[in-house]
Amino acid sequence: MGIVEETLAEFELEDGRKCRIEDNASGAIHIHIGAIRIDMTKQEFRHFAEEVLEAHKELRQVKEWE
Repeated sequence: MGIVEETLAEFELEDGRKCRIEDNASGAIHIHIGAIRIDMTKQEFRHFAEEVLEAHKELRQVKEWE
């Protein structure tokens, strides 16, 4: 477990699972979703975030969300 420099986001999903995204002193980004933890480098996190944003954009078009 690393030293958390900053909590970047904290929220709860509809099913009650707590989520948190942390910037750690080691340079890692941790994404916690319930009991799951995903460990990424800052480059990996940047790529992941870009892909999630693109997927959201495509899903909005496909589902005709506003």
